[in-house]
Amino acid sequence: MTKRSWSPSPDLRHRAHQLVHHNLTIDIHTHPQAIMPSLVRRAAERIAGFPRDPLANLAAAGVDLVVLTAVGDALGTAWRLGRPWQAVCAQLDSARSEAEAAGVAVNTSAELPQASNSAQVILGVEGADFLGEHLDRLEVLRQRGVRVLGLMHFADNRVGSIGSTLTGRARRPRSKSTGLTRYGREVLQELNRLSIVPDLAHADLDTTIAACETSTSPVISSHTAAAGVRAFPRYISDAEIEAIAWTGGVIGLWPASMRGHAMADLDDFARHACHIAELVGVEHLAIGTDKNGVPDYADGYCASTDFVNLAAALLRAGFTDGDVAAILGGNAYRVLAHGDGA
Repeated sequence: MTKRSWSPSPDLRHRAHQLVHHNLTIDIHTHPQAIMPSLVRRAAERIAGFPRDPLANLAAAGVDLVVLTAVGDALGTAWRLGRPWQAVCAQLDSARSEAEAAGVAVNTSAELPQASNSAQVILGVEGADFLGEHLDRLEVLRQRGVRVLGLMHFADNRVGSIGSTLTGRARRPRSKSTGLTRYGREVLQELNRLSIVPDLAHADLDTTIAACETSTSPVISSHTAAAGVRAFPRYISDAEIEAIAWTGGVIGLWPASMRGHAMADLDDFARHACHIAELVGVEHLAIGTDKNGVPDYADGYCASTDFVNLAAALLRAGFTDGDVAAILGGNAYRVLAHGDGA
């Protein structure tokens, strides 16, 4: 369902178009179409208007690089054949096939290009549940091109605890310990060694703060926004934003509406950007859309081809051209390329 009520002026849209198409533009959190069973996806698209955003849209959108993310938690792997580890490997194979079918290259090299004549994909996994006790699996994933690992997704795991469930803020008895576990610290150390970026998007406050104190490399929260602007379960506090920025990491602005409970329109998107920029600086902002993973978006954004509208919203809020270029991709590139010699 395309949303049309939010619209920038022609002059602002032209300026935004130039920025998107002449600067490195990165989406730090997306999913392949196969994130859910095909029958479920077709029903969701037909009945609920679930957005369909194929990778083939990237070239027209001016998006140079996306992090294409498999799901490694129990909910995301239970319906697939095989054990969680095999399910994650199958998803990565499927993501590669989907990208290749769309004419999008999958970058598994040790380096990320600073510029590209065509869109590219790098791989990620959301939810470290599939690791079990096998830390050596991380090295296998890095060899397969995985550069980002979300520590948790929809449930607490051996690494740490979540900040929100599918239906709202996670609630626990006072007696239940939360936060980064000893095993979680071992996972972070291995991620740092392999130059895989830790993603704290679904982590709770305790896990986030401890992970930021433990990691020796920048961390990200790939798709979220500021709880200081709006109290939404998936948004993060100022303390978490500051901790992520302290590592040199970035917060991915997430233009999701979630049936009106998150962002209403792209002016809301810009308000979150302003709050975070005032708190920790523009250099810690990026964009993570959760493409193919959420049911609806803020008015003004529906698919990758609306990245121009994201840029226009930031310009309208007073960000400079240089600020917007950094948010579109420069900041994310700095973190994703960390440790590869770039």
